[in-house]
Amino acid sequence: MDGLPCYTAVDWLLPDWLEQHQLPDARFAQAYSALADDRRALIKGLIARLYALAQPLAATMCMVERRYELFAQQTSRQPVPFVLLLLDHDLEAPALFLAALMPALCARAEQVLVCHMGKKSDVSDALLTACELAGQERVAALGPMLLQRLLTEAAASGEPGVVLHPQTTAFASLFQPALREALDVSPLRLVGLRPPRACGIWRDEAGQFPPSDVSLLYGPLGFASCGVAPASGTAASEQGDWQAFSSVKRELVLVPSARGGALGARVSVAENCLGQWCWPELTPELFIRQRQVFTAIL
Repeated sequence: MDGLPCYTAVDWLLPDWLEQHQLPDARFAQAYSALADDRRALIKGLIARLYALAQPLAATMCMVERRYELFAQQTSRQPVPFVLLLLDHDLEAPALFLAALMPALCARAEQVLVCHMGKKSDVSDALLTACELAGQERVAALGPMLLQRLLTEAAASGEPGVVLHPQTTAFASLFQPALREALDVSPLRLVGLRPPRACGIWRDEAGQFPPSDVSLLYGPLGFASCGVAPASGTAASEQGDWQAFSSVKRELVLVPSARGGALGARVSVAENCLGQWCWPELTPELFIRQRQVFTAIL
């Protein structure tokens, strides 16, 4: 396996007109100051865990050659030229947003832009603080028409960029027939992210999973709360109730470490991992572009 030259050219740059719609440094600083130290610590811990899970790649990836009996294969791999992470209120909670942002950053995508649908004043302090702590400097606020313009220009670039967007009714209305046709014939990789709908919390003690922490990290997700009520000294529910809770099919549950997870849940999160979520659609290969050349060996 022999190393061959890399290619690193950026063929499409984010359009200049976006600059006036990006949030200024002062707004990041204001958001950072608005969150108390313990709030920021929760987000920092989440970023550290997601960073460990994503296994950051090298900044560039060179071509390699493999030789077989009758032919040779050259493979070149490098990060995608850009990632557009589109958000609305349903996807801006740090748990959901960072689970999409960190894989893109760790893949060393050449350009990453976070776009919040709406006005600059609509962007939450928690979202901006999460961006600040993760090292994401480009955050823009765009209305529907400007988002459509951005997607149209990205599709016309001919580059295999990645577009992550909420799989919600509001965003579905953006994809008008002309835009959908342009996206369908482009090399863009569009991935819809549907926030988890069936969520639950089990507490054995009143102090587990404080509601303020859950709200900060998971935002508007609705959790069915079972076991001991928060801030209550009520005795824990019977074991049979836990068994019933554990067997229910849910996408996300918050469960004390001693319980070892819920059998019916796709994702179970213990107290010291609060904020975890994973998008199964976001594999490392999504953020890598690959070219292959097969030649005969004479």
